[in-house]
Amino acid sequence: MLCVFVILALLISVGGFLKLNANRDAATSTSAMSDVNPLSAPQIPTGSGVPTSVNMGMPGATSVTSLQAPLTASHVARFTLTAQAARLSIGTGVELPVWTFNGTSPGPTLRVQQGTLVIVTLVNHLAFGVTIHWHGIAVPNAADGVAGLTQDAVKPGQSYMYRFFANDSGTYWYHSHQLSYEETGGGLYGMLIVEPTTPTYHEDVDYSIALHEWIEADNQPILTLNSSQKTLNEATRPGQWVRLRLVNTSSSASGIPTLVTLVGTHFKVIALDGHDLNGPQWLDQTPLPIGTAQRYDLLFQMPLHGPVTLVEANENDTLHYLNSPALVFGQDTKPSSLPNVKSWFDLTTYGLPARSTLNLLSHFDASYNIVLNNMEGSSLGRMGMTYTLNGRVFPNTGMIMVHEGQISKIRFDNQSGFYHPMHLHGHVFTVLTHNGKPLSGSPVQVDTILVPPHQSYDVAFIANNPGLWMLHCHNFLHANWGMDMMVAYTGISTPFTIGSASGNFPD
Repeated sequence: MLCVFVILALLISVGGFLKLNANRDAATSTSAMSDVNPLSAPQIPTGSGVPTSVNMGMPGATSVTSLQAPLTASHVARFTLTAQAARLSIGTGVELPVWTFNGTSPGPTLRVQQGTLVIVTLVNHLAFGVTIHWHGIAVPNAADGVAGLTQDAVKPGQSYMYRFFANDSGTYWYHSHQLSYEETGGGLYGMLIVEPTTPTYHEDVDYSIALHEWIEADNQPILTLNSSQKTLNEATRPGQWVRLRLVNTSSSASGIPTLVTLVGTHFKVIALDGHDLNGPQWLDQTPLPIGTAQRYDLLFQMPLHGPVTLVEANENDTLHYLNSPALVFGQDTKPSSLPNVKSWFDLTTYGLPARSTLNLLSHFDASYNIVLNNMEGSSLGRMGMTYTLNGRVFPNTGMIMVHEGQISKIRFDNQSGFYHPMHLHGHVFTVLTHNGKPLSGSPVQVDTILVPPHQSYDVAFIANNPGLWMLHCHNFLHANWGMDMMVAYTGISTPFTIGSASGNFPD
């Protein structure tokens, strides 16, 4: 087990069809690098405390390489995503050097039908290793895209094939999980939408937005909607129903969630992290706190007169919305004045109660208490602010061992002044309590639970997807400085290693 702890320390080192959002294409542009200096390649950690080559697997006969989807199925969707450098125009005269999939950031939005076998070939035209993690999708472990755990990082000039069934409909996303703090922040991300075989809602317009924060050369943050800092426009007609899918693809040091709302009509939150809510109620200009990696699906009807505008607030001023970037549905311009931010959306009281597979009366095979905090300290030889689990950074955070079919409960107790979006790969959390109080609204299932400062959440999950899985704060800075651990099934091994010899360093 001590060997496992040492290995875990490395994690903090740092018929379907393809459909691009036409509105995004009109708002932003990318092109091959020319007069904009490219981003510096992520640096492989070296020095004291960085092992050369270690293996994270458990003793056992089942390798992660055997945990994969078949090569064929009745419905198959094939895509190719090419990682390459480009320059990005964000629409305000500013061009940024970025890393992209297929020349765009966000990368192509992949749309498939529920139940489809998805086959994606990653081709790497960058000068460093990359992977793709399919965030929120219950993929077979071999397709999870974690460098050094489920695969080697795809080296320059090489390719890798991912295979998984899109069994759960909803809004998901993908991003690199090799040196994630730099690579995802630098542009290697996109959205994946799984359309249901039997739709729950009718929508005339289906629009997707990635909320991303870019960093200029002077270290100033730039908030964008689909990599645009200006106003986006989507033509809609009065009376049409609109489904708006939102994903937060960036993170800041504070972890303060991005606040967004709609002005011009009332709306419902119909899904969180791809999972439908029961009996959603109408909201009016209610701020939605979207933590890093979280997704919200909104539904609204265009009014007879006037536009509907999506606006967001800056993390440094969560009391007022910004005039730009913004997204306007309809033929008119955005409103001349915006409302002040009011009480935030509360997922624990929203919607109507319903029966849930997991609840407080369920039998839990194991329970864990994980305290989230931070302190000045050392991580892999670096001195600075560390982000801790139960007072420790890797290699002393331990791990959660499970066997297939086990039901586990976790309390995330945030004793820090930071927000922490806690994400478990390959599984779904059922939210049980907030600050010890049971939910009074719809059952909530998410893959990323945002834990505010000095608050707690109890969640549960079923061990129904064998493998070696990461459990970490999805603020990549926090993960990079210690807030990682593992959920590992007994008897699962891996042939891959993490360290300077292989160049595999997931965050």
